[in-house]
Amino acid sequence: MGSKKKFFEPITGTNINRAIDLCKSTPEKLKKFQEDIRYLDSNQLFQKQFIHQLLVIVNDLEELNQLLLIMAKPKDIYYSSLRTALAWINNISNALIITGYYLDPENKYKRLLNKHSFGFEINLILKKVDSVKQILERISKGDPVNRRIH
Repeated sequence: MGSKKKFFEPITGTNINRAIDLCKSTPEKLKKFQEDIRYLDSNQLFQKQFIHQLLVIVNDLEELNQLLLIMAKPKDIYYSSLRTALAWINNISNALIITGYYLDPENKYKRLLNKHSFGFEINLILKKVDSVKQILERISKGDPVNRRIH
């Protein structure tokens, strides 16, 4: 007798579809922001358009966080997977909020952006969002296990 993998009823609906869409669009927006600032000096970044781009990304990440909170039910088979996704996504928008605050041209105290450190933070955000996307795709197919997710 071989062991058969048991599939559970997948999570379906607008919440999970929207969460997967946010996981797909957020990296695109982050990469566009990086392309927009690539050839600019740090003192050229004090513009409202860059703050607006960061805040749009932050709003998407916060919406993703809320959708994960709505989907995570303690008695559900997917609770462990969704809790892991919540742990990864919970406060990744803080780096973008702080960066947007210091890039505000109307702010009395400005801080130059260290593009190397910021690039490191962006890469962390991209990895976490990709991992959350993998979890969401698995539970939308009925697989509650979150092994082999990096």
